[in-house]
Amino acid sequence: MRKIDEIPCARNSLLSGIASGAGVGVIRGMSAGAFVASNWAVGTFMLVSMGTWSICRRAREDERRKLQQVVEQIPARFVKKQEESPADKPADS
Repeated sequence: MRKIDEIPCARNSLLSGIASGAGVGVIRGMSAGAFVASNWAVGTFMLVSMGTWSICRRAREDERRKLQQVVEQIPARFVKKQEESPADKPADS
């Protein structure tokens, strides 16, 4: 539990879940009993935390994949530019 800040996306997901759960719990507590409100709060916390964590992880994975593609294409672009430069020079006659 001490290294929770090292897990990617955990901090933002937990904060979103806590805020959403507290908000729903308070709102639900105004119209229902404490037990029902706490159930809604915990359920909302779980749903929002898991949802935001999975969305964040997917976005990070997509970004990592795009970065990997760019890194793999850099040598090919460099070689392609070197092959094209001698052909661009006019021939001496």
